[in-house]
Amino acid sequence: MNFEFMDATLQRELACRLAPSDSARALATARAIDDAWYASQALAWVARFASDAEFSKIIQESLRVVRAEADPYRVVASAAWPIRAIVERNHLEMLPSIIPNLLVRAEDITILASRSEALFLIFQAVFPAGDKHWRPVLESLRQASTPLISWRQRRNLLNAVMIVRGEDEALALEITNSVDNLKLKRKIERTWATSEPAFPRRFFWTTDA
Repeated sequence: MNFEFMDATLQRELACRLAPSDSARALATARAIDDAWYASQALAWVARFASDAEFSKIIQESLRVVRAEADPYRVVASAAWPIRAIVERNHLEMLPSIIPNLLVRAEDITILASRSEALFLIFQAVFPAGDKHWRPVLESLRQASTPLISWRQRRNLLNAVMIVRGEDEALALEITNSVDNLKLKRKIERTWATSEPAFPRRFFWTTDA
């Protein structure tokens, strides 16, 4: 397959379409992507749908590509895809060697709104793995919400509360009550009163190649 005239976005989308049905072509496509942001996501897609024998090798390749990034935001945010692949393939034993390092790396994201965005992606990715895995990420997200200076921080904290509500209502209430920004606190309370608990985003789905 000739990738010379395809940009990284199109290559990633092609790899994602191929991953559920043609792992070999998807892997070749993902490995041809020069941009680490798109390559790591594409490799995570391939791993998610790969055979058991191939999963570990491909997911480790995705993580190596993630770690090669210089920008800490791109490192942390793009790691959400391999993390969710690990969760969905039930290899939770891998998480303790990955999550803590990402939380440390997140501290290098100097813009709090961007740190919040990256951590919220990780939080959503790891959430189905259970609270012992997502609680440390949630705590880092809460820390990235102080001071609240961006609408993105407010949105991410609100959405995190609504996701947690479905699993641990007492914790969701505790987070809400601890918010010292009155406008955000009132918005969370209104959302709570009018909406059902939220769910983390989907990272993978089956498509036609």
